[in-house]
Amino acid sequence: MREGSFQERWYNLVKNSLTSVPATFSATASDPSGVANCTLLVSSIYETPMTYNADLGRWEATYTFTTIRSANSIRAVCLDSLGNETKGPSKIIEVANAPIEAPHSYGDDGLPLPAEVDATAWSEAEVVAASPVLIKTVCPGGEDFTHPCRTVYFLDNTGKRHAFPNEKAYFTWYAAFENIHLITNAMMASFTLGGNVRYHPGMKMIKFPTVNKVYAVARYGVLRPIASEEVARGLYGDNWNQQIDDVSEAFYSNYIFGDELTHAIGFDVIAQRGSVSSINDNILP
Repeated sequence: MREGSFQERWYNLVKNSLTSVPATFSATASDPSGVANCTLLVSSIYETPMTYNADLGRWEATYTFTTIRSANSIRAVCLDSLGNETKGPSKIIEVANAPIEAPHSYGDDGLPLPAEVDATAWSEAEVVAASPVLIKTVCPGGEDFTHPCRTVYFLDNTGKRHAFPNEKAYFTWYAAFENIHLITNAMMASFTLGGNVRYHPGMKMIKFPTVNKVYAVARYGVLRPIASEEVARGLYGDNWNQQIDDVSEAFYSNYIFGDELTHAIGFDVIAQRGSVSSINDNILP
């Protein structure tokens, strides 16, 4: 299959804002056996089916960016009629200004938390004392989304930093990218790297691509296999199948596996959500 090529559509970056304006992206793909379908893949996570526009001879999808990011990768993934998959070239999209304000968290003074806090002059002890706190290094300018300065860590109250495996895990804990403390490269290196941040208990169900099970997430990253659709519906309602996140098997060992849930009464979703007030409470003692 010939690789899909995106019609480029670029936006001017407005820092710490959301866009709720739908954008249409298109790709062309051809194959002697025929192209069966194409999917728009955003940030290597979010999938949107594309439809074929016969008049224009291309595959199209409309996507609305809803997360605050300085860069989003997009690409087309297409299958031919024989089931062979081809991924088109990746493009980087910068998100435009939003017509609505991003959701904010609020401090004790009732004011919205800032997007970033300059902590480059703080001591290590002062940064640790701010935990639960998000940290990252200062970006030099002109870097792309793969630069290490783009990585946000959670710093726990013992001085260990923890990476988020993906945006989906991040947004089970936080509503937006805000109150991120900027520190020096030297200070970042001084903080020991701990285990990855696990999903917030009770917020989502998860599954691994090649494991035929869906799990409820309990405190400390304990995964409880869900025995049936009936149990899942009892836990998360009629739209339970829209509340499952795929997690890469690279993070399989981040979790602990518990007993199977054969009845919804065996897992209190609300109690699990309320069992932690920050990621500090979800780190095994």
